[in-house]
Amino acid sequence: MADKPLFHRLVGRLRKNKALMSFLDITGSNIQNKKWVFVIGCYNSGTTLLEQVLSTHPAMSSLLDEGVVLTDKLRRPEDFAWRRMWHACEDEMRIKEAEAPEVARRVKRHWSHFYDLNKPVLLEKSIANTTRIEFFNNYFKDVYFVHLVRNGYAVAEGIHRKAAIMEGNPLFGKEDRYPIELCAQQWARSLELVEQTKAKAKNFYEITYEEFTDEPDAVLREITDFIGVDPFRNSFKNEVFSVHNVESSIRNMNKKSLQTLSNDDINLINKAALPYLEQYGYLIKA
Repeated sequence: MADKPLFHRLVGRLRKNKALMSFLDITGSNIQNKKWVFVIGCYNSGTTLLEQVLSTHPAMSSLLDEGVVLTDKLRRPEDFAWRRMWHACEDEMRIKEAEAPEVARRVKRHWSHFYDLNKPVLLEKSIANTTRIEFFNNYFKDVYFVHLVRNGYAVAEGIHRKAAIMEGNPLFGKEDRYPIELCAQQWARSLELVEQTKAKAKNFYEITYEEFTDEPDAVLREITDFIGVDPFRNSFKNEVFSVHNVESSIRNMNKKSLQTLSNDDINLINKAALPYLEQYGYLIKA
């Protein structure tokens, strides 16, 4: 994502401050007559890159951060010491039905401070919001979900490599990183939950990371057609983007991740996620 303005960083750090969040609620605006596009998928699947590319469209506005960081009403797994691992605290991610209308109202008013409301399409990408498809479909009007799926071995390797275990986590002090099979379980549970809830979404579109990185222009045309906006006028084949402080063109990085996995790693991932590795054609037999 682009560099975050000071206000974004401040709110992200102080999102649990009741006075600040009440102020943002009072001074925010009700967002109406917009299209909402939620980019969902597992960690390390390319969702940040996809959202960043989409945000360059003249009709689309991005939060420049995960939406869960800019409100106090959408919980993150990090709130429960589970960095990049929402399936370990999935129940805590859910929004109670009795609270849902007020949560939706407050979230919109919080987010209104960060969107360019002159644009007709509002983008949001928070990995934990994969658990909230039904909520957003029911309480946000004109909603579109773009689901990005990536090779499960590459995803598991990325979570294992990037997610340092937080203090307060039951594994803290015992392990430096999550076991690779736990990372694979996160990938599999993400796909399982989307499979269970996508029928409740009025507008749902799924693509793979591999398709996106191989033919970005074609995939982006499919997405703009799905959303109902004009296609991009420029090509992204050789464009360079900065994602997590790494500059790169849109290209498939799976090989680099797969090369770091041992046969034991592959066997553990297979045991944890076999049905979805087979379903998406990713299965490797060690």
